[in-house]
Amino acid sequence: MKMTINEVMIRHNFINKILFKDDTSSLDKDLKVKIMSMRIEYGKIRKSLEEDLKEFVNSLTTDDMKILASKPDKTPEEINQIQSWNNQIKDEYNTYISKRGREEVNIINDTFTEDEYNQIVKVNTENDVEINGTHLNAPDFLEVIYNLFVA
Repeated sequence: MKMTINEVMIRHNFINKILFKDDTSSLDKDLKVKIMSMRIEYGKIRKSLEEDLKEFVNSLTTDDMKILASKPDKTPEEINQIQSWNNQIKDEYNTYISKRGREEVNIINDTFTEDEYNQIVKVNTENDVEINGTHLNAPDFLEVIYNLFVA
């Protein structure tokens, strides 16, 4: 299945929060393997993107920028120059992220069956999570899992 890198990143954030067991029950072995395979696949895409972003920023940062940024006592003009460079890098970085996020990638494991989802619900009924600084109670989390992953 094809999806954008942005979609992969969203799915990775959520699939990493799925618990494999709670106090009373556990996902079956095949489902654990499937979830781990999905985590690994999404994680590879995330890691590749993060490495590319780091390389991109490094390519935008000149030696002059590094020298001036490391200078201990900066004049107001130098501070303004650094801020200007930072704004320029930030703008180009955001443009790059936006473009990369729309790129499509092929994903092998991407959905759960209703039965697999029901197992996930059973184990994660008390699993309140935080995703990118946003708190989700277990029912909301499980609803998102359903919307993202159930075929």
